[in-house]
Amino acid sequence: MSLIENALQGFTIPPQPQVLRHIQQQLNSPEPDLNRIAALIALDIGTAGFTLKVVNSAFFGLRSKITSVEQACRYLGLNRVVSLARSVLLRFTLEEGRQDAFSKKLWNNALHTANLAMSLAKHLNFDQQTQDDCYSLGLFRNAGMSLISEQNNQYAAIMQRGLSEHLAASAIEEQFFQTSHEVLGYLVAESWGLTDTLCNVIAYHHSPTLLLATDNEAEHQRFAILKIAEYLSGESQQLFGVSIDPEWQNHQVTILEVLDLEPLQIPELAEMMHRQELRTIYSV
Repeated sequence: MSLIENALQGFTIPPQPQVLRHIQQQLNSPEPDLNRIAALIALDIGTAGFTLKVVNSAFFGLRSKITSVEQACRYLGLNRVVSLARSVLLRFTLEEGRQDAFSKKLWNNALHTANLAMSLAKHLNFDQQTQDDCYSLGLFRNAGMSLISEQNNQYAAIMQRGLSEHLAASAIEEQFFQTSHEVLGYLVAESWGLTDTLCNVIAYHHSPTLLLATDNEAEHQRFAILKIAEYLSGESQQLFGVSIDPEWQNHQVTILEVLDLEPLQIPELAEMMHRQELRTIYSV
């Protein structure tokens, strides 16, 4: 705890927004009121608009457009609606008043990776809960980067230099900022009510050896899907302009083994993403 407290010096973990707390209260009630949840989402224009955008996206392949939040909630189901609400509220909470280029890159990549992870989980025949968890991981995993870059506007430049020299992300952050985005991301996820499984994956998503040494199969599966999604999104290139990805190169075989996949299947997964209009590093 003392190490965590030291890591938090100068940082404020954003609290869960009130609208999300009210939605969570509805979900925790014996009989959740879908109409009430839809009304709460509709209170926030950004959340309402994004919910409609997602449900009408190519991923769901609807023949006719859904035009109301209530319809969208019925179609998506309660848990996915909460995931979507979290995504919008997290973005606006951490990006409040910030228009810098890195913040835009960070949240575009978060949403992109979340969609890739959710699509991969669906393609690999994982259940709805796993799909939703993978979406949440894509969104929350790098929330700590936003907190660090808010404190130091040289964050992206320092990370670019370090990654170009094949240094690990956590090592760079601990050297220059005395914390890591994994630790901060874990604390954001915990304060926003994510499950222990998701919090643990976020805390160790750059530590494959440690995370895969446990006997928690659910964590292993979600971690592996997230890492494939990160690789397909070209995260290092998108965020820092660095094409080198030593973490994937060093651990891809172990990561893929969790899902019984082979490296040669990655281009096939990318092609499946393209059919769902999701860009990958294999896009021309």
